[in-house]
This record gives sequence, structure tokens and C-alpha cells, in this order.
Amino acid sequence: MSKILFWSPLHGQGQTSNLQVTALIMSMLFRKKILLMQTHYNNNNLESPLVGYHHEGENEKSSIFYGIGLDMAVTYSNMKKVDREILDSCCLTFSETSLLLLPGTQTQCRETFDRDIAQPLIRLIQDANECVDLVLIDANSGSDQLSMKLMEQADLIVINLTQRRFVINKFFEDYGERFLENEKIFYLFGDYDGNSSYNINNCRRKYSKYLKVNNSGVIPYCTKLMDAQNEGKIVNFIKDGVAVRSKQKDSRLFHQNKRLYSGGKLHKQETDYFFQMAGLSVEKILKILLRV
Repeated sequence: MSKILFWSPLHGQGQTSNLQVTALIMSMLFRKKILLMQTHYNNNNLESPLVGYHHEGENEKSSIFYGIGLDMAVTYSNMKKVDREILDSCCLTFSETSLLLLPGTQTQCRETFDRDIAQPLIRLIQDANECVDLVLIDANSGSDQLSMKLMEQADLIVINLTQRRFVINKFFEDYGERFLENEKIFYLFGDYDGNSSYNINNCRRKYSKYLKVNNSGVIPYCTKLMDAQNEGKIVNFIKDGVAVRSKQKDSRLFHQNKRLYSGGKLHKQETDYFFQMAGLSVEKILKILLRV
């Protein structure tokens, strides 16, 4: 029972995509019961790649999420009635997985959200944490007040970055010392390109004060993943990928091939590389949780 907060210093770092991939692999490969949720008031795309509705279809969204979601779960938490059955009733489930998706708020007024949803949210997360193995939270980027509060409660903070020098430098300038002594940190590079000069090994050398082998990982760019997200089929994409690779003879599904890991120039076919490296990152995250 642990709480994992996904956060990024700036918007647009692939945080939500990284969260989706991580949650699905944890559920399907490592057999963890996962609650997937978000704290965004608006402009977030957590649900669509999983469920399949499109933003232009707000009526469709309202129909899918009617009577469930974050708003309903907060109501039950305020009444001190959250248990496994109640939590399940507020979530969407997916066949052949142990994943629960708690859709975000339907509140249209920011003041109402801050008062009625954001304030009691920490209690809801604590209640939900008693019902599942892992709670994965998609938090607002930057120095958002709610995100900072959630960091204090989290068992692990996944910091989402890209391979853009400006983003990396700005993060370590603004936040590096804050997280330096924190053992509850994992740095995750999404949309990763192993052929970039800012590959993970070079980044670990350049920012060795912060980035270590055990506290950093990557989720590579994958065309099939992008298409699956656009079509609302990411659940089946991950499910099929895990199933195929689980049948491989290698007892370690995500065996760390040093040639593959050093720059990506010798990497396998794109989708295989994606599953190998994403799975390795998830494995590292779970190992950190065992230590903290």
C-alpha cells in the first residue's frame, strides 16, 4: 500500500503518458492492484487513451463518467464511507487487469474545485491507499500548492523530464537541492530517444550529483504506443505486449542488455525496445518502494 506521485517541473513533459504506461505494466506484469487518478482541474488527457472518448465529444464523456469519478469518491470520503466496494463503484475497470481508473473532476468552477475537491483530497487518497496496492496520482506540474502538499504525503515521487537541455537545467537549478537528499525520488525520461546526445547514460554523467542508475529510467518513444493512445486503445496495446513478451524464453522479461542500454544505437525493433526499457523502469520504481 503505497502512494506514487507523478509530477513534472513544467507542463508538457509526457507525465500523463508515463503514468499510463507505468500503471498498466504494474497491473498486468507485476499483478498489483492499482488506483489511477489525477488532481488536475482541466486540460488533462488521462482518461481518453484508456477509455476511448474524444475531447470533442463532451456528451460522450459525461455519459461514461456519470455518477462516478473523483467528485463522487470525495463525497464518500467526507462521509467516511470509503472501502474497497465503494472505491470500485466510483471507478472504471478494465477486463483482465487489476487497474481502477478514477476519472477526474466534472466540476466547472475553479473555486468550487479548490474548496470541495482539492481540500479533502488528501484524506481520500489515504482512504483509497488502504484498498489497493498502489495509488498512482497524476499531479499538476510546477509549484502548484496541492502538488506540493501531495509530495509530503507520497511514498515515492516520480519526476518526469524530457531530453531537452533547457528543461533539465532549469529543473536542477530550481528544484535540484530540494530533492537531493530525498530517497523517495525517481527520475523518468519519457518519449526517450536513445540516439540523442542526451541519452540516459550521458545524463547520468553530466548530472551525476542527482541522477544514479537506481533512481532514474526511461520510457522510449514508440509509434505504436502513440497510435494506441490516439485511438483509446492503450490498454490493449500494453496487454498484448506484456502477453507476448511473457512467453519469451528469457526468464527476465526485461533483461538489461548493456549494449541496448548504452545510447540505444544497437536497439531492437522499436516496440520491443519500448517494452524492455519501460518494464525495467517500472521494476526500479517498485524496488525503491521496498526500501522506503
